[in-house]
Amino acid sequence: MDLLEKTKTLLARPFPQEENWTDTLKIVGAISLFVFVFLYVFKPFGMHLAQGKGYFLLCFGFALVAFIASMVYEFIALKIIRIKISGPKFTFSRWILYFAGAMIMISFANFIFVRLVLFGNIEWPLYFPMLKGTFAIGLFPAIFFGAVAVLKKERKYQNIATEINQKGLSCATKPSALNETIFGITIAKIQYVEAMQNYVRIGYLSAENGQLEHIERATIASVSKELVSDNILRCHRSFLVNRNFIKTSTGNAQGLTLSLTDCEKKIPVSRSFVADFKN
Repeated sequence: MDLLEKTKTLLARPFPQEENWTDTLKIVGAISLFVFVFLYVFKPFGMHLAQGKGYFLLCFGFALVAFIASMVYEFIALKIIRIKISGPKFTFSRWILYFAGAMIMISFANFIFVRLVLFGNIEWPLYFPMLKGTFAIGLFPAIFFGAVAVLKKERKYQNIATEINQKGLSCATKPSALNETIFGITIAKIQYVEAMQNYVRIGYLSAENGQLEHIERATIASVSKELVSDNILRCHRSFLVNRNFIKTSTGNAQGLTLSLTDCEKKIPVSRSFVADFKN
């Protein structure tokens, strides 16, 4: 495979990012720290002219502005535009575009900050050189470390998937639970439960009709509490799965993907559930 094909393959791989504010704060904090250290050490964009007793505070101000701009960007992207930054469709290439949007927001906010604090006026033609410099400084290192993260996480979860496939996850259903039902469906026949806002989709096997789906108005949390089976596992914030139906698992940078017996649907195991799922 030549370099172009390898690059295309890498860009198409799922990117290991979760949609939660804890991870977001960590990433934004790391970006802000990088901004502070880089400005303080290398003094780009003519900042050496501002050296003096207040230079530390100036660099801290840039880092704080970067932090605020990044959080505003995340809020707009996740809560207003509702960009989905997890799942198999959120690939490395989409993460690059998503991160580039954050870089534009940070460079714009810092441009306003530096023009008002150091010069007292706004000269818009000067924004584009700063945007170009911001991308040169931040985007390419981010792409490199992002690629490392993809390959590292992918290798980790591929190894876990191999271990699970070798060990197996099925176990005998307790006799007392063989005839237990939920929504009229025998629990032992349930393959998976999927959350859909205020509803759940239940995939199950019918002796007469094969694989079927049933939709019920309920939450996945309430369904999980009602399921009286040690075989039904939480594997994702939106999925429960019956380990007796698991055929194989595969790994990628976002976690694991399960293939079930007599079921075309692939069930994700998010990174936060991999440890519990494995054990």
